[in-house]
Amino acid sequence: MAFPILVFPGLKLDADLSHLLPEDTPSVKALEESFERFGSTDRFMIAIQSEDVELVAALQDSISDYIHKNWQGDFVSTQVDNDNQFFKDNALLYLPMKHLERIRDNLEDLQLEIGRKNGPLVVDLLGDETVAGDSSASSNAAAPAEKKERVWFDAAIPQELGLPDEAVSAFDAFFKKDTNEVAKTADEWNPKAYLPAHLKTRLIGTPQPDSTEILFNGVVNAKLIKPSTDYEFVTRILAKTDTLLQYFSSKTYPVPTRFTVEGTYEGLKEVDEVANDSIFSFGISLVLIFFLTVFFFRSLKGPVLVTGSVLYACLPTLAFTALFYGKLNPFTVFVASIILGIGIDYSIHILGNAQKLLGKYASLEEVLQETQRKMIKPFVLASFTTIAAFLTLLVAHFRGFYEFGVVASMGVLFSMLTSVLVLPVFVACMGGIPAAPQKSLLPDSWSEDRIFKFFKHVAIVGFVLGAVALVFAPYVDFEHDLKNLRRPSTAKVSTTKKISTKVTRATNRAVTSTPAAVMGSDPEQLDMLYDTLMVRLHVEKDSTLGSFLTLKSFVPPKDSQEKRLEIIEEIRDLAEARVFDRAEGDDSVNIATLRKLAEVEKSFTAEDVPAWTLDLLREKDGSYGKIGFIYGDFPSWDAHALHRFQERYGNWNFKGEKLRTFSSQFILSDVIESVKADSFNLAAVIMLVIVMTLVISFRKPSMFLAGSISFGMGAVLTLGLLGFLTYICNFGKISIYNVIVIPMTLGIGIDATIHFITAWTSNKNLTLRQLFDTTGRNVMASSTTTIAGFVGFLFTTHRGLQGIGHLACIGIGMFLITSVIFSMFLCGAWLKRK
Repeated sequence: MAFPILVFPGLKLDADLSHLLPEDTPSVKALEESFERFGSTDRFMIAIQSEDVELVAALQDSISDYIHKNWQGDFVSTQVDNDNQFFKDNALLYLPMKHLERIRDNLEDLQLEIGRKNGPLVVDLLGDETVAGDSSASSNAAAPAEKKERVWFDAAIPQELGLPDEAVSAFDAFFKKDTNEVAKTADEWNPKAYLPAHLKTRLIGTPQPDSTEILFNGVVNAKLIKPSTDYEFVTRILAKTDTLLQYFSSKTYPVPTRFTVEGTYEGLKEVDEVANDSIFSFGISLVLIFFLTVFFFRSLKGPVLVTGSVLYACLPTLAFTALFYGKLNPFTVFVASIILGIGIDYSIHILGNAQKLLGKYASLEEVLQETQRKMIKPFVLASFTTIAAFLTLLVAHFRGFYEFGVVASMGVLFSMLTSVLVLPVFVACMGGIPAAPQKSLLPDSWSEDRIFKFFKHVAIVGFVLGAVALVFAPYVDFEHDLKNLRRPSTAKVSTTKKISTKVTRATNRAVTSTPAAVMGSDPEQLDMLYDTLMVRLHVEKDSTLGSFLTLKSFVPPKDSQEKRLEIIEEIRDLAEARVFDRAEGDDSVNIATLRKLAEVEKSFTAEDVPAWTLDLLREKDGSYGKIGFIYGDFPSWDAHALHRFQERYGNWNFKGEKLRTFSSQFILSDVIESVKADSFNLAAVIMLVIVMTLVISFRKPSMFLAGSISFGMGAVLTLGLLGFLTYICNFGKISIYNVIVIPMTLGIGIDATIHFITAWTSNKNLTLRQLFDTTGRNVMASSTTTIAGFVGFLFTTHRGLQGIGHLACIGIGMFLITSVIFSMFLCGAWLKRK
């Protein structure tokens, strides 16, 4: 069994949520097409740091050439500069007509203002002033004119046009900055200040130094064919990266030089952290379960036997997973911890019941045979219930759930079989069964009547709390704040110091946006998309739309450029007037800028724009113009806002064809919606399964009713507690991760009741004290060890996985309490034997 786990096919971890959605999901289809046509939207970055800026530039070129030569088939394009001179030269050709007309009108207004200031008889004949011959008009004209506040154009226009940050900086000269902003800018570190003029457009910058030493950081961006969530691809890329870094690090340089990998591909972080979490939680659960069984069995041999048995059961479970699925997903990766908690129940019941029979039979073999005979019925019923609960996950559309349901079901089956077939072998090898604890769990002075009254009073309190729980149950809610489902960002000290890459950009800003990629089959479709988005942005003023990028963003239509050239010619003729030589302050700066920008005299095509800009839209086959990007402006952590954005911007139809739209955020949105829809189906199916199980287990109406009351009170009190916690402290919500706990908790919750009622009705000489000390002890041991199997989740760093531990511990703990209290009460009150 270890061979398929470790060697072939070998278990791997796949942390990509897109692999857990049905293949016909639109976002998954769009994802596949996006990778096939465009490659990955993730950035692969190799960073360089050195004291010699010329060396950094040379290494950028060398690394780019190395990737082109040795990484064929794994990359789409590379980038080492972001030259925006083209956008500076053609800035005015990007502006819509109304903004060009505003600039022209500002020039005419400024020309008149300067004329008035320098010539007292200059008046505006089209304005409201009186005629020049009026003496009062002359005196007013001679007075200093009040300086007019001029807006050349809105500072938000470049982003609204969909231009990237590097192109936006070409318009900086027009933005009016207040005194505080100028002072703040002066105080800010300029990462491009120390670069020579010919390297300022390179992806090179200088981080703010801690001392007098000036270092230069450079970066090589590569667009790869697959995303950073593809485990096998990233493994191969990182292996190639190690070879690349070793090749360049082994060379001798005149000054110390460092290389690192940055960005989303810097390591298998998420995969490694999930794997580490699973191992860590398994270790914690194992230790906790061991000490709990030491407490219940009052010996070391008992814990060794039961933990050894359930660890053995994990082997066929993992082997089955390797052969059937070949990989673990973020849900099944923790199945060993869960089986450790659930599967140990059977071994505890076998060993606990064998202890009761030690004095009744002459040999160990007879004790074990009678234990097997006695426990086979409740084992089959309990395992059937739990397996059925897990198999209800098969009705889910979310693949992560039904894979978990199948794997966990097999784990329960193997745990039950191991306790019956393997544990006896362990018992024989270790020389027998440890003696049963003699001390009762209840006070020795309590009579049968006192014991019954105690559970009766506690049950009455339980019914009252159940009524209160019904008030808070409606507050149970689904978690829509995605920040509570992610791994918190923590500052970790790395063995290799990171190299800042944001200083290499013109804006000194890290790029973190996750766009929606819209894919068509015809450039005209993307032009129509551009026009539609312009309407939504400027006319409808949709607040959820941030910006967008298509080929039309870089290359306006030729007829539009021709019309703009006419206005630009007017601006050029106006700006060259000598009267503007007398402009002052910001006006003087703007005139100088306009004289330079207005030199443009002809339109341009896609072939004229910088290559790095077309690479943003270039497909694997080298074509461009059929893919665009939409950037949202909404809280990325809000699942409601994310779903609304997907509904509005994830569905396009132009020229009779439905365009495919991909975003990693859309994958997450579809996962959430799929899980929410599945949760209602799961709840209905599991309740039906439990009712059928009770009918099969307890064919008598009184036994069925007793089991239903015990189970129902557990469900009501659990919902009430979760609703109370949500209402008071926004804690205990259902999420895409812990929803798998619901059917499992319900399935486990009925097991204890089945054990109580079966033990009570099958032995006519059993007292309530004996029932509590035998079955009750075993139920408490099995349930607490099951809880212990989930305690490990509480120590993971992923908050979504922590939610699994929270819900499991609350749910199983509440069902344990209610099953003990109400089963003991109903056995003594309702199921009395004459």
